[in-house]
Amino acid sequence: MENSEQDFEKHRVHLRAATLRSATPGTLHLLPCEIPINRPAPVGRFFTPAIRQGPDGLEVSFRGRSLRGEEVEVPPGLAGYVMVMEENAEMPVGKPDFSEGPDDDEQEQRLLEPREALERDFDRFIGASASFSRFTLWGLEAIPGPDAKVRAALGWPRLAAAIHAQVPED
Repeated sequence: MENSEQDFEKHRVHLRAATLRSATPGTLHLLPCEIPINRPAPVGRFFTPAIRQGPDGLEVSFRGRSLRGEEVEVPPGLAGYVMVMEENAEMPVGKPDFSEGPDDDEQEQRLLEPREALERDFDRFIGASASFSRFTLWGLEAIPGPDAKVRAALGWPRLAAAIHAQVPED
C-alpha cells in the first residue's frame, strides 16, 4: 500500500527541551512486530521477558514464539529518548476555540495571555518520558543481522558527519 502526501496530516511539533534533562533511564526492547494501532498499550502486562543467555546470544519466548536478540549500544556522542505526544485537553495553541461559548471577556483573556515566543505557532508538543543508552534488539528465530534497518539508522550520524566534513585542500 503506497502512502501519498495527502494521507498525512501536517503538524508543527515543538520539543519540550526541559524533559530531556528530567527523563529517567528506561529499559527498551525492539521487537520484530508491527501493531497497526497508535495508542497507549499496557505492554508490560504482555511482555515481561525471562531472558536467557543462549549459545548464540539472548533468548526469550513471546506469545509462544522464540526470539533471539542482543544488546545494542547507542553510538558514542548520541543519546536515546522515548518521546511522547502531550495530550492537551485545552484548545490547540494559536487556534481559538469558540465552540463552548464562554463569555467574550473570558475568551479575549485566553487569547491575550502571553505564551513563549517559540510555542505560538506549534500544533503539537512532545517530551521525553525516558532515556536510554542501550536497548535489546530482538529477531524472530534469529538475531537480526548487520543489515537490520536499526543498525543502518544508528550508523547514519557517523556517515553524515563524514559526508559533510570539510575536505582538506591538496
